[in-house]
Amino acid sequence: MAPQNNYHNRLAEQIIERVGGASNVQQVTHCTTRLRFQLRHIPADAVKEINKLPEVISVTHSGGMFQVIVGSHVEKLYQSLLPLLETSESTGIPNHMTNVINTITNIFFPILWLLSMAGILKGSIFLLVNLGWMNVDSGTYRILFSSSDAVFFFLPILLSYSASKHFGTNPLFGIAIASALVHPEINNHVSWLFSQKVSGLDITPEYFLGMPVEFINYSNSVIPILFAIWFNVWLERSIANRFPDSFYKWLTPLSCLIITVPLTFLVIGPLSTAVAKALSSGVFFLYQFSPEVAGFIIGALWQVLVVFGIHWSFVPIILNNIAVSGYDVLPPLMLPAAFGQAGACLGVLLINRRKKKTSYAGTAALTAVFGVTEPAIYGINLPLKWPFIFGCLSAAIGSSIVAYFQAKAYSLGMPGLFLIVQIVPPTGIDDSVIVSILAAIFTLVCAAVLTYIFTPMLIASEDSESAENEDKQSSASEPKQTSHSSHDKINQEHLQIFSPLTGKVLPLNEVEDPTFASEIMGQGIAIKPEEGELRAPFNGKVVSVFKALHSIGLQSDDGIKMLIHIGLDTVKLEGQGFELLVAVGEEIKLGQPLILFDLQLLHTQGYDSTTPILITNSDEYLDVIATSSPNIKSGETLLKII
Repeated sequence: MAPQNNYHNRLAEQIIERVGGASNVQQVTHCTTRLRFQLRHIPADAVKEINKLPEVISVTHSGGMFQVIVGSHVEKLYQSLLPLLETSESTGIPNHMTNVINTITNIFFPILWLLSMAGILKGSIFLLVNLGWMNVDSGTYRILFSSSDAVFFFLPILLSYSASKHFGTNPLFGIAIASALVHPEINNHVSWLFSQKVSGLDITPEYFLGMPVEFINYSNSVIPILFAIWFNVWLERSIANRFPDSFYKWLTPLSCLIITVPLTFLVIGPLSTAVAKALSSGVFFLYQFSPEVAGFIIGALWQVLVVFGIHWSFVPIILNNIAVSGYDVLPPLMLPAAFGQAGACLGVLLINRRKKKTSYAGTAALTAVFGVTEPAIYGINLPLKWPFIFGCLSAAIGSSIVAYFQAKAYSLGMPGLFLIVQIVPPTGIDDSVIVSILAAIFTLVCAAVLTYIFTPMLIASEDSESAENEDKQSSASEPKQTSHSSHDKINQEHLQIFSPLTGKVLPLNEVEDPTFASEIMGQGIAIKPEEGELRAPFNGKVVSVFKALHSIGLQSDDGIKMLIHIGLDTVKLEGQGFELLVAVGEEIKLGQPLILFDLQLLHTQGYDSTTPILITNSDEYLDVIATSSPNIKSGETLLKII
């Protein structure tokens, strides 16, 4: 294995080790915040062990998918994972139903942001035209409209590329198939056939080698190209197994052009189009049966689907409905769901007794408003349970209101603030748009108020009941020992952490690294050291040491877990300038030297020596209070844990 040269490589190595090694990984993909593993089997302690790793927010597994939520740096971590899995078997075409959602995610994620931005641009153009601020006969309109509409018009080509990459075939073959489907010759002929039919004129049937052909407009379509690529991969591999390499190189493109393309027009396209229309009709039938009930259910359950990672399965349905009918009813129902989780985060932000979450809650609420709710869900609402429930309940009411007014989306987009321009009809702003905005605001306020009013009461009630039960059990068996334990607990309400370094004190939010500054790995403080010696901040033991010797994990005798990261990006030094004085598992005493590091070397090499000191289990305490002194000496009080 190649030597690890950065922090993400090390984290990737630890994750692979804890999921049972590369041989246990059948497939790995990612979305905006999480890694998705398809494992042959899930090790018993995998969830627990991976949850302990730095930067891992949460771990879930359902439907055969093992998901590691890490936040916005998922792409860097994913790139570090790939070299570790290069000996894995080809993921190929999925042959188990548990792989379906993983396949959809892998195909649609590379183009999702492009689709979202194109949808926002297209909705904004419609809005400007209806406001009279843009003329449809102007060059500005034509260029911007072409820019936004091209993404949807040539959607089969974009999908062919990402699907080919996922299935492990040459993307150029997929592009060739998709290009044939949207070729001007086909589109012009379809338009001519439609005009003939409208005029009531007879249409002469057409044939391909004696077989009847049904010409369909495949622009904006989704399902036909996916089945076409699936078939072509099967065909390509069949050829590879039956012919020598000398024939394979020219047989595969030839078979793509003379077998897959005609078969797509003859069979795959018409059948998959029929399936697409059936799906579209089914969704609209359920919606028309009772819009309010449909809205209530989608609003209440959408974020639950996000938790299990199966919300991606709706993407092809939404795209298909837009292609078939010109609009879809599902995206507007998801808008309150995002605002519900944002509102719940704001509620937590307002709860003084939960100060340990307030800094991250504000950031999570902002990202949720723009449609990325995973940080809010896994970082704030779901661990506290009740904010997540209140967010879903508020969304159910808001989505039901949106459904009652028949709001529709005319392009795909993230279910956040920018979705509003995508629900503006081509005819202009109507009641459905105004109500959707008001419903989103109502949902945010309702979730914030419910969380603020009831969450502290509910948590306090649960804690009180739990403590009462424990006291009863203890008093029944060991009354004297219970009194002693309560006294110890009171004395330990304020735990002290002493400074391991001498230098300038900085709040974490001033650290030039978003991972530390966001406090996603825990609360704490940072020190810009003046001396190259790291000392023990408490009595305890060494839990972990990174190979580059720049970072060390400690645990105090009181159960406080700490990560000290000497400098930023210093992992790239690969241990140069660092000397480890202790071993993993070794007991340590307050003030004991742990690591010596060459401070001058760090500065000479251009590294920032700022050292984050993090309480990685800070969510187990009420608050982490840092010293107010701008400078500190080793051994002085740095943090107080409540």
